[in-house]
Amino acid sequence: MAPYEALYGRKCRSPLCWSEVGEKGILGPEIIQETTEKVKMIRDKMKQAQDRQRSYADKRRRPLEFDVGDHVFLKLRKFVPDSFHPILPDTIEVEPDLSFQPNPCRILEYASKSLRRKEIPIVKVLWEESRPDEATWELELEMRELYPHLFW
Repeated sequence: MAPYEALYGRKCRSPLCWSEVGEKGILGPEIIQETTEKVKMIRDKMKQAQDRQRSYADKRRRPLEFDVGDHVFLKLRKFVPDSFHPILPDTIEVEPDLSFQPNPCRILEYASKSLRRKEIPIVKVLWEESRPDEATWELELEMRELYPHLFW
């Protein structure tokens, strides 16, 4: 017994062959024509559903507008998902596109990642305004290039 049949108690009728149970199979160009029509019908219905969902989403979407002095909560998801911690407004520098790039504080560890025939040096970096358990592993070469003051 097929899993579908065991779950639903009837034979599976795929969208391409929606013929009645016991009906003689269609052979030749008729099945191609029927299949083409059904695929077109499925595409049309999916397009209608997508357009309907898009219109619902567009009605509720509104641009964000802030005034000077407004308090805004930022959710930072670059390193640890669902991590919230307060950041003082004077200590954070937000780019014009409202992105935030933290600066590294110090290097915590050095290590090497082994690939097939290569050894890649990596460093564990502690970032500003983050806890020690939120440190990330970065490529040592990139860090030396971007932040040479961290390496003595």
